[in-house]
Amino acid sequence: MRTVSTFNWGKIACRCVLAIAAAITVERAYGLRMTKMPAQLQTKVAEPRDRAIFLKLPLLQPDFHWSFLNREDFLAGKLTLQIIRAGKSTTITIVDNGKFSEGWEPLPLCPVPKPGKIYFGFQSSKKFPTAPGDRLKIEFQVKKDLGGIGPTQTGVLPAGTYTAEGGYSGLLDDYAVPDFAKNLPEEKISKLRQLYEFKAFLVNWESQWPLRITGDEGWLSPAQRKQFEKTLKGMREADAKK
Repeated sequence: MRTVSTFNWGKIACRCVLAIAAAITVERAYGLRMTKMPAQLQTKVAEPRDRAIFLKLPLLQPDFHWSFLNREDFLAGKLTLQIIRAGKSTTITIVDNGKFSEGWEPLPLCPVPKPGKIYFGFQSSKKFPTAPGDRLKIEFQVKKDLGGIGPTQTGVLPAGTYTAEGGYSGLLDDYAVPDFAKNLPEEKISKLRQLYEFKAFLVNWESQWPLRITGDEGWLSPAQRKQFEKTLKGMREADAKK
């Protein structure tokens, strides 16, 4: 993980995602090497509650992060999310007609995409009814091949229609500051609270969409890549012991 000397929202968000991912108990590492958040962070409320949504696309190869290189080509497609509860389905449109639906935007995680690029995770400012028993389905109609880059790879998501199903990796209500963050400055704790409070996290999918890998160098420097791969190795070794 990168060390930052001054506060930067994109960098601290990235660091926090990596820290939480490394600290959680691994149940099964689906795509993105993300798993269900610890039980003590999860909602205890069975009934639907309004929460903002944080999701990542179920790409097969990336570990944590990926950016598409052409924002216009990405927005040419259609991205929808279905929430299925008690036999009833609600469809949420995230991208259509060349733009994001009102209240949706790419996640501001690191590295902050340069102009023309777009991160593969998204969040809503609008809140939606969410409950622990919900079934989720995501669909992405890709109109053009989408080139992209991650920490250690480059690749292409070919044109086509992609779907995946799953459940929430986390449903959070009031934010309880985890032990690793208790010594952070109050400004950063406030940002963490803003990031996690009353959020529905969708990063666990039961199937993933394979990329056509085109290169084995991404945006990390050699030193950063070494640390990144060391972290992943430790997580995979923990997976193997389960």
